[in-house]
Amino acid sequence: MEPDFALVQRAATAVLNLSVATLVGAGAATLWLRGASSAWATNMLPRLRKAMLACVVAAMAAYLGVLWLEAASMAEVPVTEAFPAVQAVITATHFGYAWMLGAAALVVVAITAALRLNAVAASPATVIRLAALGLFLYSRSIVSHAGASGDFTWAVAVDWVHLVLISVWVGEVIVAGLITLRGEAPHEPDGRVEVARYVEALSNSATIALIGIFATGVLSAWRGLGSLDNAVGNPYATALLIKVALVLCAAALGGLNRFVVMPALLAQLRIKAATGQDATQKFARILHVEAIILLAVIITAAVLSSTPPPTAS
Repeated sequence: MEPDFALVQRAATAVLNLSVATLVGAGAATLWLRGASSAWATNMLPRLRKAMLACVVAAMAAYLGVLWLEAASMAEVPVTEAFPAVQAVITATHFGYAWMLGAAALVVVAITAALRLNAVAASPATVIRLAALGLFLYSRSIVSHAGASGDFTWAVAVDWVHLVLISVWVGEVIVAGLITLRGEAPHEPDGRVEVARYVEALSNSATIALIGIFATGVLSAWRGLGSLDNAVGNPYATALLIKVALVLCAAALGGLNRFVVMPALLAQLRIKAATGQDATQKFARILHVEAIILLAVIITAAVLSSTPPPTAS
């Protein structure tokens, strides 16, 4: 029964992380489209809004599930009998206080996601939404392994930056592959120019995020492992190595898109008349594969977060 319970906890965490990452990616896409006036941009905003509404519902459901499962685990009672424990966790534990902070942030995200915006007026609500998501991710960092020594430590700061950057990378890849770059490039010149700007913003953001992910990942890994002797031979190290391998594979695909596919794509988009094969399809196909690998990264991260590091023993 215990392995099944742990599996459900990890599944809820993975759904939560994936939903929040997609919210971050959709928020970033909306921010990049501020001031855009083409038919392509104005058609993207309702799609992004629908995706955000679906993801915020999924995130809230998963977040409630995380609380319920954590309460059942703390009280050592069946999930069906965990309601009294949930009340106790919320009112009397550090996890409960952090959970309420995250819940408040998700409410703000839901309100701003429900607003109907045009491309010109998207920025203020988008900035508020992204700030609330940042606060939510902080609430997750302080109940992670990094928060063992307090809520305001370098370990928490590094973990929070790592979570933010992972969410940016995963979210913008998913949103670009499944929403904004899913179809062919628009035929109108202004739309093609705005798609080119979007692709450049996507690539630059992913590059910056990757650099930060590797830097903070090294610091977090060293904190968790403690020494090179712990780099193999324990469950935490195994999950960590799998995550690193998956991140490297996804980064390689991102590099392929940036340095091989994107130059041709941008050159084609800047031609006033659509000619030749649409390179956006090739760009999007690579994004699709990258998104699948990043989904595996999210699942591995959920396993890693529930696995005690060697330094904890």
